[in-house]
Amino acid sequence: MRTAPALLALLVSGSACARRAPSAAPTPVRPPAVVRVAVDTPAEERVPSFRAEPLVPRWGPPPEGTPHTERQHDYDLQHQVTHVRFDWARHAVVGSTTLTVAALDAPLAAVAIDAVDMTIGRVTGPGGRALAHDYDGHTLTVRPPAPVPAHGSFRFDVAYQSLRPKKGAYFIDRKHMLWTQGETEDNRYWVPTYDYPNDKETWEFFVTTAANEKALSNGRLVGQRSVPGGIEWHWVLDRPASTYLMSVVTGDFAVLQDHWQDVPVDYWVYPDSVEAGRRGFGMTPRAIDVFSSKTGVKYPWNKYDQSAMPDYIFGGMENVTATTQLDDGILHPAWAEPQAYSGGLVSHELGHQWYGDLLTTKSWAHVWLNEGFATFMQETFTEAEQGRDESDLDRRGAREQVISADLRARRPIVYGRWVTDPLEVFFSGHIYPKGATILQMLRHELGDSLFWAAMHRYTVDHAYQTVESSDLERAFEQTAGRDFSGYFHDWVYGAGFPAFQVSYAWDPASRQLTFSAHEVQPRDPLTGFFDADVEVTALTDAGAVNARVPVRGGSGSAILTLPAAPRAIEWDPDGWLLQLADFPRPTTMLAYQLAHAEGVNARLDALQLLAERASQAEAAWALAAAARGDRFWAMRQAAVEALTHFAAGTADTARAAVLAASRD
Repeated sequence: MRTAPALLALLVSGSACARRAPSAAPTPVRPPAVVRVAVDTPAEERVPSFRAEPLVPRWGPPPEGTPHTERQHDYDLQHQVTHVRFDWARHAVVGSTTLTVAALDAPLAAVAIDAVDMTIGRVTGPGGRALAHDYDGHTLTVRPPAPVPAHGSFRFDVAYQSLRPKKGAYFIDRKHMLWTQGETEDNRYWVPTYDYPNDKETWEFFVTTAANEKALSNGRLVGQRSVPGGIEWHWVLDRPASTYLMSVVTGDFAVLQDHWQDVPVDYWVYPDSVEAGRRGFGMTPRAIDVFSSKTGVKYPWNKYDQSAMPDYIFGGMENVTATTQLDDGILHPAWAEPQAYSGGLVSHELGHQWYGDLLTTKSWAHVWLNEGFATFMQETFTEAEQGRDESDLDRRGAREQVISADLRARRPIVYGRWVTDPLEVFFSGHIYPKGATILQMLRHELGDSLFWAAMHRYTVDHAYQTVESSDLERAFEQTAGRDFSGYFHDWVYGAGFPAFQVSYAWDPASRQLTFSAHEVQPRDPLTGFFDADVEVTALTDAGAVNARVPVRGGSGSAILTLPAAPRAIEWDPDGWLLQLADFPRPTTMLAYQLAHAEGVNARLDALQLLAERASQAEAAWALAAAARGDRFWAMRQAAVEALTHFAAGTADTARAAVLAASRD
């Protein structure tokens, strides 16, 4: 699921910059090897002190709520067949559903089904025999004629209506289109079912529409026929999934056919939006190819449909084989590109077809295994489709969201507390970006080959099942042959992140550069010290030197022998670690880093520190050079934004660069 607009806003120079495709850069104009003005200015050569204010003054209080454990149930919902039509005059769902359940390890005397605010009609068993039942407006309790023996099965039918459902089914009158929305526990408002993710079943929908409309649901279309009042569409999902992924959309659609290998890939759009639909959805086969290749698990369902729907309440929802998307997140005119870009939304929901649909969280407390994974898969597609710079920007935006969320309301990523709705745990700012960041850190530590081997093991071992975080931990331990309990303790079950004070010393006689780092974040039972091997880079006129600073028990140091004096010194240059750092360096070093660092993260680090030195001419010159010549649009944009705050002696340099940027 993605919120609308895009969930992961990227923070660049303190302002929100929406995800978009790369724009063409002007011909890069690199500054001289040394960006230096007034080399005798002491302030620009001086190493500043550590910041007066702490990096983390305090952690935010945990989100409000009471604890909710995994729901317990005494039966297995195995298969469900629902006949449904939508009464537009009354905004009513009119249907009947047949449920096949199996008792678990004990005899089953009653079956409790979720059904909210419905009018329940006949409840019958095999042969049409009426069954005893109770209904309290929330739960339908059906009693078999005799207790179902352990592991035995029982089938029954429920006729029902839901008049103007509060959730679950949405009638969009202005377009005469309908869509349903199940996550988290909303399908119970329009179809009686077991409405919690820890049980998987197969299902079928028979949906009746007007003769000029179509119906899309999960699985494959096995038939359609004329019936009184319109057309009946028969959809069958023959592999198990959790019931919150049930979905129906109806309306007047143009269906655009595409494919990946032998898998049908169709796009359901408005008849007047065919070209926009192809633009918005067209990268889907490429994304399926990337995800199938990376995971080593071929797309796991027999088709993939996506629909663009009006007034959808989220950016998108990963209904199994039949994703629903917000129309204005997908449909855009050609002239709106590259700013209008739907690849993030499309790839996020597609990633869920593996992580969320094939493998599904066992309880909402572990929903990062759905959403964090889909965000990670989105980042994976960004890297494959748009390159490393865009991917680095995505990862940086995710880290900044987590940091902001923890300062606002710190919580572990596994978290089962909410006030009124489990959806609250989704949108605290943690599970999407922190889940993706946890996986990115693992990927970087293990390397692509071993990381994706562990992901493959996790995926195939739990296909069509429900999972919790310990299943992922076990897959990585079995694949890598090492203990990950400390990592999961810190990053999955703990909270917070490390905040470092970093310093350096350069000895020209021995040509040795010494790093020292100390963790200064507030510590308590949720947040302790984080063990990490932090990458560092020294840029010299004779080349770059890379090393790692092993941080253990809150501190670490390392000594690098350099071929020449350091021109710039980078801490975690590629931004793989979730952390904050106070690393004072002179303006001359930051200017050199901005001009010469290879990665976006290191250049943005330098840029943001230079932006704080609005009175220094060298900072203005360095930012102006980046605004004119950096190869990446986000760097040029961030430099321009920073220069708008420069004044006094640096105003002319800043003004000229900002005016030049108006032609970029």
